[in-house]
Amino acid sequence: MTDPRDDIDVWLEGDVTPLYPPAGSLERIHHRARRRKQRRAISAAAGCAVIVAVVAIAPHLSSVLSSKPRPLAQGQTSPATLPSSGSTGAGTPYANRSAPIQARQRTTLTNSDTRPPGRFRPTSVTVVGNGTGFLGAVIGQAGTAGHCATQDCTSLAGTANYGGNWYGVSAPVTPGPDGDMGVSQLRFANPKDGWAFGPSLWETADGGWPWRQVATGGLRVTDLEAVGNRAFAVAARCTGTGRDFASDCTSFSLYTLVAGSRSWTPVAVPASFLHMTASQASSATLVISGGTTGYLLTPTGAVLSGPVSGGAWRLAGQAPCEPGPAQANGQPADAQLAAGPKLLLTCEPGSGAGSGQITLYSSSDGASWQLVGAVPATGTATSLASATSGQVVLATTAGIYYSANGGTTWQQAPVSGSAPADGFSYVGMTNSDQGVAVPAEASLGEIFVTSNGGQAWSPAPIKD
Repeated sequence: MTDPRDDIDVWLEGDVTPLYPPAGSLERIHHRARRRKQRRAISAAAGCAVIVAVVAIAPHLSSVLSSKPRPLAQGQTSPATLPSSGSTGAGTPYANRSAPIQARQRTTLTNSDTRPPGRFRPTSVTVVGNGTGFLGAVIGQAGTAGHCATQDCTSLAGTANYGGNWYGVSAPVTPGPDGDMGVSQLRFANPKDGWAFGPSLWETADGGWPWRQVATGGLRVTDLEAVGNRAFAVAARCTGTGRDFASDCTSFSLYTLVAGSRSWTPVAVPASFLHMTASQASSATLVISGGTTGYLLTPTGAVLSGPVSGGAWRLAGQAPCEPGPAQANGQPADAQLAAGPKLLLTCEPGSGAGSGQITLYSSSDGASWQLVGAVPATGTATSLASATSGQVVLATTAGIYYSANGGTTWQQAPVSGSAPADGFSYVGMTNSDQGVAVPAEASLGEIFVTSNGGQAWSPAPIKD
C-alpha cells in the first residue's frame, strides 16, 4: 500500500550524514512539504535532497588498480522506472493490488502490490530461497524509451511462484548497458541483499528499495555471485562500447563483500593474480560450489579457489581451456564453468581443448580435470548448469541440452511453444527439479522454466 508518511520526512530522517545546503533551506523545504502546496516545487527540492544524502553514504569498491576509487557523479537512491496501472491479478502474495505507479510505491522482492512493467525485455534472472520456497526476479528494459516513469527504463519484476505470476519491484535508475554505464545482470543472496551489475554496480539491502550505486574506480563488473551473507565480484578494465560492455577487457580483479556492509575489498589471492592480465581481450567467470567454496576461472585458464566464508584463495590448478572473450552478458565465449556434485567445464573448438567440438570436463577440486566426452550439441555453448542430483544442462545458441548422468549421454530438451530462434544466453538450476533459462532474444518478454530437472522447458511470460 502507499506509504502514508511524507516523502520529505523519510528522506530527512534517514541515517546519513548529508552535505547540508545553505542555512534555512531544509526548514523551507520542510515547511512547504507540511503545507503540501506548490507540489512541483516540492518535488524538485526533494529530488535535490535525495542526491545530496546519497552522495554522502555512497558505497564503494576499493580498487587495487588505482589509489582512489572513482567517486559517484550522480549517486541516487532510486525507485523503479516504469508506471504500471490496474490490478495485478491472482497469484501474487499481496492483498492490495490497486497501486497505480510502481515508481512511487517503493516495491521490494517481498513487498509489492503493483503489476510488472509492460513490454518487459529480460536480460538476467536470479532465484533465492525464502525459508518456505523460492523468490525470483528478472532485470531488463521495459516500456518505451522516453516514456518511462524516470529518465531510464531499467526495470525489475519478481515472482513468488516460479514465473506463474509477476509483480513490480523497484529498480535502480540507470540505463541498460552502454560502455561503462548501466546494468544488465542481477543476483540476490537472499530476499533482501541484491546487486544489479554489468557494467556498473548497484546494491540494495532491502530487497529493491532503495538502490545505491557503488563507485568502482573505473572498473566494470563482469560477473557476480552471492551465497549466504557474502558476495564475490569480478571487476575488469575494459574499453568496449555500447552493449558490449565486457568486450576488450584485459585486466581483472576479484572482490568480496559481506552482505549489509558497503565496502568491497580485494580477495586475498596469490600475488601473481592480484591483477589478472591478458595479452588480448578475455574474460573470467565465478561459480560457488555447495555454498561453501568459490572457484574463479581466470583469463589464462588457471583456477583459483577459496572459502566463501572469508579468507585467502589459492591456485587450485589449470583448466583444459581458457575462457576467451566475453559474450554480451559478460560470461566467457569459449569455456563454460558450472558447480554441482563436481566442477564441470565445457570447452569450445579453438579454445585450447583441441578436439574440434564442444567437450565436457569434470574435476573434484579444480586441480585435475578428466575428459567426460563430446557434447553432441549444435550452436555455440553459452551457459552451463548442474544440480545436486548430478544432471547437467547446457544452453546454446540453438537450444537447451540435457544429460541425466553427468554428461556421458545427452539429449536436446524440448521447449514448449515456440522455441527461441537464437537459443539461450543463460541457464541455471535452483535445485534438482527447478531451473530457469533466459532466451538470447530479450524482446520475447519471457524466461523459461523447468520443473523436471531440465528435461523439458516452458515459457514464463513477464506479466501478472
